[in-house]
Amino acid sequence: MRLFLLPLAAVSLFAASIQEPSAFGAGNLDSPQPYGLTDDQKHILANKRAIEVLQKRVIQQQQIIERNSERIDGLQSILEGLTQKLHTYDQSLKETADINGSLEELAQSQSRNFEQIRNVLTEMGAMIDSINAKYVDKERFGQLEKAFLDFKKSYESYAKKASFSGKSNASIFVEAKKAFARGHYDDAKRGFLHLIKKHYKPATSNYYLGEIAYRQGRYKDAIAYYKKSASLYDKSSFMPTLLFHTGVSFQRLGDKKQAREFYQSVIALYPKTKSARLAKSYLAKLK
Repeated sequence: MRLFLLPLAAVSLFAASIQEPSAFGAGNLDSPQPYGLTDDQKHILANKRAIEVLQKRVIQQQQIIERNSERIDGLQSILEGLTQKLHTYDQSLKETADINGSLEELAQSQSRNFEQIRNVLTEMGAMIDSINAKYVDKERFGQLEKAFLDFKKSYESYAKKASFSGKSNASIFVEAKKAFARGHYDDAKRGFLHLIKKHYKPATSNYYLGEIAYRQGRYKDAIAYYKKSASLYDKSSFMPTLLFHTGVSFQRLGDKKQAREFYQSVIALYPKTKSARLAKSYLAKLK
């Protein structure tokens, strides 16, 4: 039977114009099992049922779209979480951390994450291709996949850069000092931590780690690194700066007594240095 697909409003108006159903239910289109229908009523009933089927399909499509949207948002959260994890990784390294072991563990973890994300992307791609293009924003999916690939490339570059295999301790030391001078503190920190593990210039490496912490406002860490450096070798050329910055660190932590002692030490031991002049200025303002 050929169906005449009419808008719902037109169906209602047309239904109102036909003859009233009998008192015994014949011609009642709202009945679960209509009977006694005229030809016009049969056409209306067929159209009504066809429209109901279409409405169900539209609802199903909308539900699929909503699920896909939730999955895309979830995937975006995964990518953001991984990016944040990569960004904060350096902050979690400790003085005695096994650098090579940490990098290997991170690489294995990220590799598993990449595989999980790739599986989700593949599954979502298949789902999106199976849905009518009218209801799916494929451009957004493409952007999301590109973001994933860009992140993977960035991480691989990071891991390669962080590896010290095949490099001498001397060259790593030079690179770390250059990174420090440029303000690339994360790169410098990795280098100096590696050198400490290899027992290469530990006093100087601890001093630079103290300077990195000092410049980043991590004063407790700075004091710990300065103390370690001074205990290893107290005749180095950076001792005036080390003592002065130790005093500043104590002052900014609220320990004025310790700060005053370190300022006085700089002035007494290295009176002609810039650090001594600065220590006098700080000491005069310390109350």
